Amino acid sequence: MSNQKSVKPKILNDSCWNYFLKLESDFYSTARYLGASKVNDPTCSIEFAQQLVCINTETEAILKKICKRIDSKNPAANMGHYKRALLQKFPEIYNESIRIDSFDRTVHPFAGWNKTNARLDWWNAFQDVKHQRETNIEKANLINTLNALCALMILELHLYELFARDEKKPHAKTRLLNQRNHNQN
Repeated sequence: MSNQKSVKPKILNDSCWNYFLKLESDFYSTARYLGASKVNDPTCSIEFAQQLVCINTETEAILKKICKRIDSKNPAANMGHYKRALLQKFPEIYNESIRIDSFDRTVHPFAGWNKTNARLDWWNAFQDVKHQRETNIEKANLINTLNALCALMILELHLYELFARDEKKPHAKTRLLNQRNHNQN
């Protein structure tokens, strides 16, 4: 018989947050050469295509976790399902933003949801790049990648709010995305 105390398993480990930090680091490395100013928003590249797909693949995984936590009966199979669950639990998510001081920008990745039947450009760009990259490479651009990364950060923080009430929240500082703002237009 072992004298070890049983350790209560964590509901949420740091793997999601650590993966976000890796994705953010990749974006930061690219932004060092390009600069995340508005004038460069339409700049597209294979690097942004890769980042857009990786970021949104993680976004989808986080969305599924959040949706199942909000409503275990939610099929969490597409953006319509994700949107309904998120707006139910976080009705002002479209006002949330990320302030990026180093680029003097504020990004509102869910702002499109403030309108009825509106969609998210960065999510649509991801779908187009994922399925037909050769004809949609222009959508693998700075602004769509930046919006996707900011959306992922907001979702990560909501994930920790939902799952980790009794556990530590992410403690590692981000390099680029440094502030989450609520109710800012």
